[in-house]
Amino acid sequence: MIKGVNKRVVEITSTDHEYFEKAVLYVKSDKSDVPAERLGEEARMYLGKIVPVGRRREIPLVFKLAAASIILVLILLVIFLAVCVF
Repeated sequence: MIKGVNKRVVEITSTDHEYFEKAVLYVKSDKSDVPAERLGEEARMYLGKIVPVGRRREIPLVFKLAAASIILVLILLVIFLAVCVF
């Protein structure tokens, strides 16, 4: 049985992934009138959610606060030294 002969397809060939060279997405029939540019954008956003482009590692809040504290201490040290010298 042949079904869905007139389906629109979005093919992403530049996945920048180690294992996958392309992705093929079938457009829902009620969205087939959406322009190709918009479909391409939506396809890339969807693929970005399920296959992240780069491995992003979230920096824990503790390290962010520690870095901010160190920077603040250094700024205060510079101000203190500037006041004491002049």
